Amino acid sequence: MEKRGLKLFLFVMAAVVSTALCNTGAAVTLQLKLAQGKTYYQRTVIDQHMVQTFMNTPQVMDQGIGTGLKMDVLDVDPQGNMRIRNTYDWSTTTRTGPMGNLNYDSAKQTTPPPGAEPFAALLGQSYIIRITPKGEVLDVNGVEELQAAVRKKLPAGAQADPALGALSQYLDKNGIKQMVESALDVYPDKPVEVGESWTKKRVFTPMFELTIDSKWTLQKLENGVAIIATTSSSRSNPNKPVETSGMKVTFDLAGTQDGTIRMQEATGLILLGQAQQQLKGEIKLGDSAQVGSTQGPPAMAIPVVFDTKVRMEMSDKPLEPVAK
Repeated sequence: MEKRGLKLFLFVMAAVVSTALCNTGAAVTLQLKLAQGKTYYQRTVIDQHMVQTFMNTPQVMDQGIGTGLKMDVLDVDPQGNMRIRNTYDWSTTTRTGPMGNLNYDSAKQTTPPPGAEPFAALLGQSYIIRITPKGEVLDVNGVEELQAAVRKKLPAGAQADPALGALSQYLDKNGIKQMVESALDVYPDKPVEVGESWTKKRVFTPMFELTIDSKWTLQKLENGVAIIATTSSSRSNPNKPVETSGMKVTFDLAGTQDGTIRMQEATGLILLGQAQQQLKGEIKLGDSAQVGSTQGPPAMAIPVVFDTKVRMEMSDKPLEPVAK
């Protein structure tokens, strides 16, 4: 009986110690705190599966984009705002579907195949951002030089390639700002305890206006790492069509996203972030695509479903390219 009681006591104590290691019970401050003069690394891969139904015929396309950044912290001001030079040191792009197949990984191929030249041209190019401890981008500099350097490296005719359009967010000041904030604007405004949540609403315009309501919940603390669950809902603005090749295009899409983040408490580095998102609805083509418009012919509605997976890693040591 004594041995049994001792075993039970040890089991209980082990559980108590384990709980203490995972949850201190105190509020923690989660912020991005990178050190001046240090270098950090980031790898991001976005994979998307798209199904669109055109004239009652489903069309399927899979595409992926991956980039690696070397992040040199140039200085940190008294408020903790960091000025960082981001240099592309890895890129990849894949595609299968009606537009043909493409497979490029700069870690494996020195010469990019046709269609991947813009992604190869990114390598070695830099821009400078200034970012707050909460992950908000204050300014972006050097984008014009980045654009010019990438275009100079492209072969004749490549500037008209659709791949350059896919790369446009990497060559645009606002696109870079939104891309960085979509990855790093995840930190709470105040210290949080395990079980506590925080929310943000953001409007992105990668190609069309998309409003995202996000919620993060601190699930547990484990050996200096914060485990965070993420959920969000997204909705496009069907009242704001965009114009492409002289045609109005309206995106009427909605969806949800779920994911997890493993964040280093000491630095705020996202050691691993993974998320899955689905957006579905209709893309409307034509002059009368705008809601309430009576101009032009009736809009053509194309049902679409986008399933997207995102994986991001950050470290103070060089990272291996994300396996495809």
